Amino acid sequence: MQKDRTRNKWLLLAVAAAIALSNPFLAVAVGSSLSLIFLCCDSRSAVRKYSALALLVLAAAALWADPLTACFALVSALTAVWTLRENFFSSVTSSAIVGSLVGAIVTAAVVVQANPESWRQIETETAVTQQHWRELAGGRDKADIEQEIAWERMTRLVVRIIPGQLALMMIASFFLSVILFRRFGDSKLHLSLGSTQFNQYRFEDNWIWIVIAGLILWLLFGRYETLLRIALNLLFVMGSLYVIRGLSIMFFFVARRGGGVILRVLLVVLCLTPVVIVHLVFGILDTWMDFRKSVPAAG
Repeated sequence: MQKDRTRNKWLLLAVAAAIALSNPFLAVAVGSSLSLIFLCCDSRSAVRKYSALALLVLAAAALWADPLTACFALVSALTAVWTLRENFFSSVTSSAIVGSLVGAIVTAAVVVQANPESWRQIETETAVTQQHWRELAGGRDKADIEQEIAWERMTRLVVRIIPGQLALMMIASFFLSVILFRRFGDSKLHLSLGSTQFNQYRFEDNWIWIVIAGLILWLLFGRYETLLRIALNLLFVMGSLYVIRGLSIMFFFVARRGGGVILRVLLVVLCLTPVVIVHLVFGILDTWMDFRKSVPAAG
């Protein structure tokens, strides 16, 4: 039994390393979050020293290679770890959201004050990447006007929600870091995910106001590009989290009805189709209807 637990721990570490190395930003996000959690929460002095050293090396390398995204990841991780350590929220999700919000605000201030062109360069690189994906998907037919318009709209949307994409990766990285700390760390602090199983996943209901604010900005002030971008990013990040919450609700009822793995896989696959709107609706309505009354509410 002990050997199986040890094997599972190292398997989790290997999976985490593979995820982190799959994307430069994820490597910085996971590395900074994990280093900070061990530095601030672990009770072993030697581990804290090594964590501080690893954080300094990672921060220096990341800021040299890509200052903007590194700034976002480091500020987000620092804020998230601080709120988690101080037990401000009852769910890791809320700490991660607050960390990402603070990171986005600080990074935006740095861009405005230092070099606005640096963000335009990121947007240009993203647009070029989208063009490459387009070519891989079947090339470009200028005669097909509708296809041309659809691709242009998609490219503009992807560029507009770059901050939201980074925020979601940051939130996922923070979750992974907390899971790793729970497996390998030594702390008296209560660092839980707010649930023990995915079908119990939830977060504070007050975050619905972010969704409402995003909808108001989009509907009333969508003609202003800056406010439109803020609205789209708020809706993209929170919408994705509510989709996950809706999926957890579906898993909860599948478990109660004795459903198998195939049904769960199907529900996950449906997240990649227009049916994902059903997941979103379940997640949002859970704020008021509380579909899983046997699951303790978060904060």
